Amino acid sequence: MFTLAVALPILGLMVVVLLLVEVRHYRAGRHLISRRRFALRLVAGLLMLALLAAVFVGLFVLRLRDARGNPPLFLSFWSGCLVAAIALVWVMVADMREVADRSTQRQHQVWRDMARFIASHMTRDGGGRSGPGTEGEE
Repeated sequence: MFTLAVALPILGLMVVVLLLVEVRHYRAGRHLISRRRFALRLVAGLLMLALLAAVFVGLFVLRLRDARGNPPLFLSFWSGCLVAAIALVWVMVADMREVADRSTQRQHQVWRDMARFIASHMTRDGGGRSGPGTEGEE
């Protein structure tokens, strides 16, 4: 239990540092993410902090390690933690979908740019075949 008592605050500190770095990059204009993804990441970070704090409080302050002491408190507290964990997973899935949508948009943009490039070269060359051996063919 000592390891867990040390690990939970360290993990919480790491989440805080990552959130601060994310906010700093976004405010400095060095962000490559949308406002929605930024908001999702902030919500995920805050949910993670709340979940870490709840586990710490549940284990070390309220001493809810087994249900024999106060079953209703034990059940409601850990059920709340489970709901927070499910919400965290839901937010992370939403962020993953945003990443996938952005990747798809970038791929479509690459194909559109390539089509425009080819079309502009075809128009400039007269729309016909070009290359060695095509001059004067009939």
